[in-house]
Amino acid sequence: MAMWALSSYYGQKNVVASGPIPVGSRITEGAVVIKFSHANGGLRAQDGGELKGFAITGADGRWVWGHAKTDADTVIVSSPEIKDPLYVRYAWASNPADANLINGHDLPATPFRTDNEHLTNAYMR
Repeated sequence: MAMWALSSYYGQKNVVASGPIPVGSRITEGAVVIKFSHANGGLRAQDGGELKGFAITGADGRWVWGHAKTDADTVIVSSPEIKDPLYVRYAWASNPADANLINGHDLPATPFRTDNEHLTNAYMR
């Protein structure tokens, strides 16, 4: 919260005030690609390992854990179990202990879902 105040109210432009925020998603080649603002130096797993906490579904509504990888300011999520994916959820639980997506300033992403009309359509245009 202090970083938001320094950035927003005190005008300190060099202060990174937020972790990654999803701004949209699109479906491509058996995967869902999620674009983020506030990537600030790239996206990565907090522990340097594999990204965790991403679930993916298709038209049948069956959610499975997905494989996620970063590419600059995007995360690409897929699963061999979901041939035609539609949506992704990240850290979508009461206590998402394994969620580990952070930006280049080590600030974490908040839980999100792409099965939301506003978010899904924003990046597809």
